[in-house]
Amino acid sequence: MSNQKKNKVKIPLSEKILLLFFIFFCCCAIFFYLVISNKCFFINNFNINDLEINKNSKIIIIEAPCGKVAIKIFSELAPINTNRIIKLINEKHYDNSAFYKVKKNTLIETGDLIYGKKNNLNYLKVGSGGSKLSNNKTELVIDYEFKRGSIGMVRKGQFDTENSQFFILLKDMPSLNGQFTPIGEVILGLDVLDKIKYNNTSEYVLRPDFIEKAYVYDPN
Repeated sequence: MSNQKKNKVKIPLSEKILLLFFIFFCCCAIFFYLVISNKCFFINNFNINDLEINKNSKIIIIEAPCGKVAIKIFSELAPINTNRIIKLINEKHYDNSAFYKVKKNTLIETGDLIYGKKNNLNYLKVGSGGSKLSNNKTELVIDYEFKRGSIGMVRKGQFDTENSQFFILLKDMPSLNGQFTPIGEVILGLDVLDKIKYNNTSEYVLRPDFIEKAYVYDPN
């Protein structure tokens, strides 16, 4: 029996290039699908045990959909309002509270503990409530500069109407200087806040993100 040489089928160069392009396109499509469908894709969460803080500082942790946010509280600048925030946090009132008002790349508001809770979200009234406690006095700090990461108390037009709501700035806003009570600043996790859900057509968010948990950080 004679050996017969088998003719190999050669794939044209153009088809090889087309196949490689198709594989590359599929890989890109899968990558972009993962990125778009997961807004937290590029978030690198910090290790809470790595926080380096002064022993006299008060730190609160907010757990948001994309990770943790560490906040340094200004207990000396605004003792009345910061004591209120810490009291409500210790009583777990901020857990499941909505980030109900979000201006993209500008600010976030949360802390309506009456109309802004996950199990009792009232779209008609959210942002108008507070807590069951009475309002606080305004504590202005004239030389404090509101910048990206600054946190201040929301007030209802007039002074001395602060209660439980607060805002977090996503950009510098010097126009707020001397007008609102500063209660703290974000020291880690600003990129987490940049991913909070917003609406393109309204400041108030339909099906908003929520604070999953808030607590005072105890290094011990």
